Amino acid sequence: MTDSVLTSGRLSVRLAIVLALGLTVGDSAAFAQFAGGGQGGGNQGNLGGIAIDAAGVVSPAFAKETTARLNQRRQEALAAEHLSADVNVSSPLRKVSLVRLEKMSREFADQNKHVPIEMQFLAGLQRIDYVFVYPETGDIVIAGPAEGFAPNVIGRVLGTSTGRPPLRLDDLIVALRTVPNASLIGCSIDPTQQGLVQFNNYLKRNSFATTTAVIQRRFREMAQAMGNQDVSVFGVPANSHYASVLVEADYRMKLMSVGLERPKISKWKSHLQLIGTGGNTLQRWWFTPLYDAFKQSQDGNAFQISGQRVQLMSQSEQVSASGKRSAATMQAQSIEKFAKQFTERYEDVAEVSPIFAELQNIIDLAILAALFEKEQLPQKVDWSMELFLDEARAPLAKGHSPSKVESVCNYRKAGRSIIGLVGGGVTISANRLLRQVEFIREGNRELEGSVRDSVPPAELHTWWWD
Repeated sequence: MTDSVLTSGRLSVRLAIVLALGLTVGDSAAFAQFAGGGQGGGNQGNLGGIAIDAAGVVSPAFAKETTARLNQRRQEALAAEHLSADVNVSSPLRKVSLVRLEKMSREFADQNKHVPIEMQFLAGLQRIDYVFVYPETGDIVIAGPAEGFAPNVIGRVLGTSTGRPPLRLDDLIVALRTVPNASLIGCSIDPTQQGLVQFNNYLKRNSFATTTAVIQRRFREMAQAMGNQDVSVFGVPANSHYASVLVEADYRMKLMSVGLERPKISKWKSHLQLIGTGGNTLQRWWFTPLYDAFKQSQDGNAFQISGQRVQLMSQSEQVSASGKRSAATMQAQSIEKFAKQFTERYEDVAEVSPIFAELQNIIDLAILAALFEKEQLPQKVDWSMELFLDEARAPLAKGHSPSKVESVCNYRKAGRSIIGLVGGGVTISANRLLRQVEFIREGNRELEGSVRDSVPPAELHTWWWD
């Protein structure tokens, strides 16, 4: 595909084809959604995520999340109503015993009941900063910041003060079940080869100069020529909440790239704004994990995890007349700039668009499962994870699997126009990352102190504490 110019006497534009996915609107019913243990529900919608119909087609509706004070007060009221007082407080370091959590979950599984919301959302834990192993008591503990939580106006469960989503038990279970056997976890949303051919043919017939009104109509027709794009999920069940996070994060990034979603961040620029003249035909971006070196205690039983968790990678591609995609010989600077901006300002983006914080969460859980495998941590405490690994006894809530999504377009005024198609996705190779990341055992006084301060309490019924 060559660069194509659509002009009139008054208007010349750049076009980028992106994807339209939809969010379903929810309310406090999100608290009733089953996360792990007990009996799985039927084919549920993904509250706070993407809405997918029974045919696997993602709906084009989109509901914006707000951070208005009124919404925060609503969440605070819900949290006060549904959570115990000790969970509904902020903590710089909340500890969750995974071994004890599974034992508590077993009581609900035996009764064929849903686990309580505090277990569904891991007592409000928002990040895994530490992993502690206690062979003498048979415990594995994860720790990090936490606070009370409640669903927002679209049903996404968020912390009541920071707006950051808590980790989820169902996502943890998916990671434990899949990471050891999956070389790669992720998703991809891409135009089909047939769609690219139809798109090429349309451009050949309609690249002559005309009026502004006709050009604007052509943008809509281009999206129709492209048709539905394929949604692929790999490594995890496509009907899981884990998968919906992968797909929504990829989708929202694509919307931001072409300016159809504009995060409220100062000096933020979409890729559409960064494009220069004569740019590349196809842009591909994908998320991958990003961690600092892991700190490890001298005895090998404690780990400190740090880093941004996520980065955005980029690649220029070209498309042949037959619709086949291949790596371009040169990388467009605008593509690199957008990826660099997204990575450097990821925390700002995650603050205003919580789906990107959820992406950090599920990557944390994948890395945790890979750490279990690499260091044989469950074996150190004789923990078989029997319930969590049992799909029959611990079924998870299931939604519809995404398979197709409509194409939409965006454009802006410019001196010359370029057709820009967006591809990419999310790829998590947790086991490979842990083979490559550095483990530091020397001089970790902070880690050693955290181990001493995080010893599980004697009460066996206690599965979390501050």
